[in-house]
Amino acid sequence: MALHSFLTVTLAETQLGGSRGPDMTRYLIVCAVLLVAVAALGLGFRKLISRTVAARAAQRSLAVVDVLPMGGKRKLAVVRCYDRTFLLGLGEREIALISELDAAVEFAPTPADAHAFADVLARVRKVAARSESARMPSPEGVLG
Repeated sequence: MALHSFLTVTLAETQLGGSRGPDMTRYLIVCAVLLVAVAALGLGFRKLISRTVAARAAQRSLAVVDVLPMGGKRKLAVVRCYDRTFLLGLGEREIALISELDAAVEFAPTPADAHAFADVLARVRKVAARSESARMPSPEGVLG
């Protein structure tokens, strides 16, 4: 008799729609909610960390202003460190300081600067042409 009552209780528990045992619908809903919560936390931390990294990068004291390839694996780089600017030569296995640049070199020239430079260049060319003509002997003096 005891065996018969045990089997009926066991069979009653395994029947579909019984009130005993875990509810699979609740289990799946809880798992889905937990997965969504973990994904949301992951995205939140990713955004937080990316903002922090971007803020630190903006505060860096060393920045590459421009790079000019020179052929092969050689390049020229203008690098700003705090308030100073340097021109560096970059080779395959070496970095060489070429010069420290003035602060005025960093900015594009204004039209007035370009006009003043053109005037100075024209004067230098005139002086160079005069000195070149003074050094060259006339063809009449050489031939005769």
